[in-house]
Order: sequence, then structure tokens, then C-alpha cells
Amino acid sequence: MPTGIVSSKDTAQRSIHVDSASYALAFNAYLSAAWSNSGSSTTSTIRISMIVIGMQLGLHQPCAPHLRHRMQELAFPRRKGILAPVSVLVLLILPLVDLPSANGSCDFPSVWTGEWYQYGKPLFSINTTLLGDKTCVETKDDKYILYFSGDNCYQCIIMNQRHDNVIQYREGWCSQERTSLDDMCNMITSDDILYSIFRMNSKPIPCPFAGASFTFSYNRGYGECVMPISLAEKCIDESKLLLKYQACPDVEGTESNTEELQCLAVWNDGRNKYLVGTLKGRNALGDGRIFRCFLYEERAHHQGKIYLLAQSGDPTCNGLTTVSEGSPTIKLTKVDKEHKCKYPGWVTQHHDWHSLDGTKVYHFTNKNATLKVKAQSQDSTNGDTLHEEKIVCHNLEQLYPNDNMQGNKVKLIAHVTSGCDIGYVCMIFHRRDSHIIEIQQSDQKAIMPDEACSISDPSTMPYTTLITTFLHQRKCPNPGRYEILDFAPSHVLSAATSRRQRRSELSKTTKRRTWQDNTEDEECRSTHIQVGCTSSDQTEMIIANTCEHEEIAYYCHGSWEEKGTWYTIASQRNPEFPIGLGETFCFTMRQEGVRDKASGRSGRLKQQEQELWLSRPSHTCQREAKEEWTYRLSSQGVCEDLTKAASSLASTPLSSLPSLLFTLYAAAAAYIAANTLRVLLSR
Repeated sequence: MPTGIVSSKDTAQRSIHVDSASYALAFNAYLSAAWSNSGSSTTSTIRISMIVIGMQLGLHQPCAPHLRHRMQELAFPRRKGILAPVSVLVLLILPLVDLPSANGSCDFPSVWTGEWYQYGKPLFSINTTLLGDKTCVETKDDKYILYFSGDNCYQCIIMNQRHDNVIQYREGWCSQERTSLDDMCNMITSDDILYSIFRMNSKPIPCPFAGASFTFSYNRGYGECVMPISLAEKCIDESKLLLKYQACPDVEGTESNTEELQCLAVWNDGRNKYLVGTLKGRNALGDGRIFRCFLYEERAHHQGKIYLLAQSGDPTCNGLTTVSEGSPTIKLTKVDKEHKCKYPGWVTQHHDWHSLDGTKVYHFTNKNATLKVKAQSQDSTNGDTLHEEKIVCHNLEQLYPNDNMQGNKVKLIAHVTSGCDIGYVCMIFHRRDSHIIEIQQSDQKAIMPDEACSISDPSTMPYTTLITTFLHQRKCPNPGRYEILDFAPSHVLSAATSRRQRRSELSKTTKRRTWQDNTEDEECRSTHIQVGCTSSDQTEMIIANTCEHEEIAYYCHGSWEEKGTWYTIASQRNPEFPIGLGETFCFTMRQEGVRDKASGRSGRLKQQEQELWLSRPSHTCQREAKEEWTYRLSSQGVCEDLTKAASSLASTPLSSLPSLLFTLYAAAAAYIAANTLRVLLSR
């Protein structure tokens, strides 16, 4: 386009907000120059805009009839004798009248689109052409001319993207007169304030500090807090660093506090390295995160690598010129852990363990010093969630003097990272069998390792029973035949009636179930239990329900005794799975002497009757819980007696069979009479 056209166009644009007389002069000058370029699409568009503006300003008066005639010729050509309706064209163009026209397209980078935060201002959005309430009208490199309709002015902004999540800019004065882009932007100098804006809902990045654990000292302007030493540790999510500040009694402005730093952006500006993140105090309500900017420097040190940080005092990056000046300054020293502590060999001989219900998986890695735990839990809102934690062996502890810490019970201090919940815990490992272990772990985490076991009482630490994938069969404890005498506690039986009604409706094909799903109806109280009587190796437990003529069998895989209670790991026999791969449970048994039993005709000789208390199968081995005892069992003889009786019956000649049957009948009658007497005495 000729130079004169551009000059006249700029003159017209600068005259939009003046009176009608000035407009007429500007328009006449423009129209004379544009007449010879009437074929240009850009010129035609601007002509139409000028016509509409002129109509708004009242240029329909007879002061310039020749202009009005030429406007009609240029803007509204007749086609086949029909004049285009002016009213329709005005309605189409009118919304564009008050927008300043740009020299070419002006778009912000698409990666800037989103919601942003700037200190001291409300949240605002950036899209293709809008930055908050300002419109982009011209751009060149990193320079942008913005139009602010609120103050009816133009402003140059020099913008630099430091990271996907951070933009910094300097701005000039907002002027009602728009000059060239270079003239407006050259007025901005490096001494002007550098503003920082941070993306909301940004994607975090791994923190730029190599290592998992650090010690640090800090200075809030009143002196360096060195002792006691503060600790910093990376979370499971490597974008988060947990800062555990310790208070120094002799340094003002120090306090014990824990903050969580989440890293969002890093960049270099010359020799300076910057980090932007959010800080969240442990006691903050709601989200409670605030933006902070850090200047940091990495240095070599005789103790290893160190990081010097200067933190901004507000959500800007202003005032950060050296790592020795900040609010506060922090000195991070990397801690190298050589993993001198090892888990017991009888634990790590199997790298993978899992809980009885399969919701927890334990995996030992990194030269038998690191344990990774994955636990699945159910959430009412999010459904199944996976929780991970890392447990690193820190130091073995003696259970008693001269403990070589290699026996079947080992105590140790471990460093636990669970999300951003980090600290030291006390752990006790128990070897129950080659494929069964139990772990006790303190609930409370200590900041310092020496405190981990001193603040925890082992008697109150919960047990977690772990097994390997493949289980071996073992002899069941307390073998024999038993009859159920009673059921306890009462609340376990409260739902028996409703469950009985549901059960009666099931078809015969659906009656396979675990014993804990049984219901103890009045007519089914003759349930018998055989422990270790069905095989020579005594590895099976049979639950027989006489009213339904069904049996539920379990394989025993290991047992141990603790304070008079036997704990047995058993899997339900299932023809669809090999031995040991069925659903796995824990049974608890306990011998109890409950009352004296009369003996002999006179009833003067008495002996204590032993009962076996038995729990329903559970996915945990419960301790000291009254409700764990569900059944009272009475011994009906040991498996050896039954075997001998069967052998004797098989080897007896046929001639002696009647006398043997009479003997067995008499013994049975005596047994029934004894039980009847026992019932009468119990009343």
C-alpha cells in the first residue's frame, strides 16, 4: 500500500475520539487518497468503518453533499439497480466500531492460555487475544501493544516466558495516544519493575535437589539457626520436599515448624538459577498454599553437595539478587545413606510378601535395605485407591543384652516415607515359619531416629501377618475331634435368624462358603470339628455341619503359640486351586479350664474339664480381643484313639464281632449317660 494511504489511515484512527468537524477533515483527506485504491479489500473495510462512524457523529448534514455522494459510490455500489440496505450493513459493522484496529494479527502464544495468579491482583485469564481485560492490538517479538478499554489507553508490555508455569514482564505507561510499537516499548528499561505471574493448577516438576535426605540450617535475619539441626526430605512424589524446621533457643525468630514445598518451575537467567514453588504449612486450613520464588546455587562441599537458597518474602521474584539475602536463607546439605542396616535374612530370602487378604504387598529391594509397601484401600468417593510408602532400614536395635539381632525376633528403627508423611518408626519382625512372618510397626513417626522406639510401646503396636505366594502344609495344632458347645459373643449371633432365612433360599450349587459365612441355627448346633484327623500328616481341619451334611476343609500352613493362644494360618480347600493358593485366614485357639467335672459314682473326685475356645477365621490374627472367641468346643477324643478303634475293628475276627459291637454299644451308652449327667449338673 502506498505510504500516503498508511499515513492517512493512521490519521483517521487517531481521530476516532474527536468531534465531528475534526472527523470530517480527516475523512476527506483519507477519501481523496484512497479513491485511486478502491479495489483494495483493506481500504474498503476501513471506508465502511469510517462511514458508520461518520453516521454516528452526525455527518449526514448538508455541509458536504459531495462527500455523501462519493461515500455511497464507494461503499454501497448498485448492483442490477438494487441498493444494499444501509441499516443491515450498519448492524453488521456496528460492534466493530469501538475496537481499535491492529496492524496485522496479534495473538498470544497458545501455551499461555489458562488462569494465572499475580500478587496483589485478582486471578485473570489469558487467551489468544486477551490478557485479563486488555486486548492485544500489535506484537513484535516479545513486545505487545495492549488496549485497555477501561481507561481508553494503549500500553506496551515486554513479556518473557520463563517456564510453562511462569511468565515475567515489564510494562510502560498507558497512553491515550497510540504511537509506533518501537516508540512505546523503547521507553521501558531494565530498571522498571519485573512482574511475575504464575499459572494456576500447574503441573509440578521434580525438585532440582539431588538426593532424598538433607540437613539444613536457616537464617531469618537474626542469626543462623544451626543446632539443633533441621531436616529436609523428599516425599514419594519427587515434586515435593518436606522442610522440618527446628527452633534454636539462642536465636530470635526461630521456631519448630514443618512446611511442604512443591516445585513448579525452574529456569536460568544468566548465572542465576531460579525456582518457583508453593509452600504449605502443616497446620494450614484448606489448600493453604502460597507461591514463593527462590534463588538457588549449587556448591561442592567436603560433606558432599550443598544448596544455598534465598526465599522471597512475598509471591514475587523481586529483590532476589544473591543467595545470602532472603526471607529466609537456607543451606541444604545432602545426607548420603550407605544402607549399612539390613533386614533379617529370613525376611529377605523372599523378596515379595503379602497380607492375608491381599490388600498389602511388601517388596524388598536395593540390597535388602529398602522395603516398598503398596496398600489398596477403598474410598467412598474415589473408589479403590493405592497407597505407597518406602521403608528404609536405619539401625538394628537389641531386644535384650547380648542380642545378636539375628534370631527369630528382630527389632529395628526404619525411615518411612508415606506420601509427605516422613519420619522414623520402630519395627519388630517375627519369624513364624519360613513362609510366614509378622511385623509390628509404631503408628507415631519421630523426627529423630533415636526417639522412634522410645516413644512407642511394643505391647500396643499392631501386628500385620504376611505370607509368601506359595505356602507349605504344616501340622495343625491341638489335633482331635470336637463338638461345639456354645457360641459367643451374643452380638455375633444377633443376625443369625435373618441370615438363616437367606441361606435357606440358596440352591445346593451355591452352598460352598467359608466357615465364617455359616449360620448357627438351633437345629445345626451339633456341628463337629476335626483337627488333623483326616490325613496321616495331620494338616487338615474339617468343619462338619450335620444338619446340611456338608463339610468345609482347611489346610494348615503354620502355627505358633503366644501367651497360651495358638495362631494358625490356614487356606480353604478349593478344587479349583492348588494347595495353599485358596483364600487364606488366621484361626486362634485357646485351652480353657472352665469348671470342675464330677468323676466316679460318689461324685467326690473332681477334675477340671478343658474346653477349646476357637475363633472364626479372619484375615488378621487378633490379639487380646474378647470378640475373637466365637466357639466353645468340647473334646470328643484324639485322632489316635479313632485310628486305633478303626484298626481294631478291621483286624477283629468275625466270630468276635458281636462281643465287640456290644462293647462299643456299652461304651456309647456310658458316654451318653455321662453327657446327660454333665448337662444336668450344669443347670
